[in-house]
Amino acid sequence: MMYTCATFIITHEQIAICLQRASENILGEQKNLFPYTNLEDSLPVLAQKITQNIEDIKPDHIICFVDLAGGSCWNLAKMIQKQYKNVSIISGVNLPMLVSYFTNLNEIPFEELIKKVVKDGSRGIIHVEGAS
Repeated sequence: MMYTCATFIITHEQIAICLQRASENILGEQKNLFPYTNLEDSLPVLAQKITQNIEDIKPDHIICFVDLAGGSCWNLAKMIQKQYKNVSIISGVNLPMLVSYFTNLNEIPFEELIKKVVKDGSRGIIHVEGAS
């Protein structure tokens, strides 16, 4: 089951770049993975860069991982979603989510992949009680 995905990690500060590095340290370099931060570029400039990536790749699916639902990076992903029909947005990006995504990419149908990634990202959030 092969499909082409353009994968964007869009976050505040340097989170996207750190998540890219960490996931690639674990799994190796990933194809069509683009980290973007709102630290230096405006949303219109970022939208232009992302659009160029999409036009270059012409992917079957586009996925935008963002850090905060409702924030500026979320709004950028929503702008991209209005422009292209095949865009999925997942907020609350974390390392377990990305490891699940890249491990399962092209192994299961895309619709199942999205559900699994959200579930696995949630599973990565745990609370351990301290000793009393």
